[in-house]
Amino acid sequence: MGFALQTMTLWLLVRWAGVNASVAITLAVLAAVSHNFAWHETVTWPNLPAERRFRRWLYFQFSTGAISLLTNLGITMIVMTATGLSVVPSNVIAVVLASAASFWINDRVIFRPAPALTKSLDASSMSQGNRMS
Repeated sequence: MGFALQTMTLWLLVRWAGVNASVAITLAVLAAVSHNFAWHETVTWPNLPAERRFRRWLYFQFSTGAISLLTNLGITMIVMTATGLSVVPSNVIAVVLASAASFWINDRVIFRPAPALTKSLDASSMSQGNRMS
C-alpha cells in the first residue's frame, strides 16, 4: 500500500502539479514512509508498547525514512540517466531494489521485541542459588 501511495503521489506531483523529479520523489517518499510507519504499528508489529511509539517513530524516520529517501532519490536518478526512462518507472525500479534492505532494518532494529528479562533473571537467580548450596 505504501508503494502504491508513493507511486500515485509521484505521478500526480510530476504529471499534474509540474513538480521537478527530485522534489516530487522526496514528497512521495515522505508520504509513503509516514503511511508505512502507521501500517507497521497497527498490522505488522501491533503488540509493541504504546508508550514507546514516539521513540519508534523517530528511529523509523531517521533510519528507514532516511534510507528510503536516499535510495529512492539516488537510484531513481541513476536509472533515469542510464536508461532514459521517465521518473515513475525509474522510481518503481528504485523501490524494488531498496525494499529488502528496508524490511531487514525494520525487522531487526526498529520493531524488534524487547529482550526477555525474566529468562535472564531466572537463570541468574538459579546460578546464585547453586553457589550458595
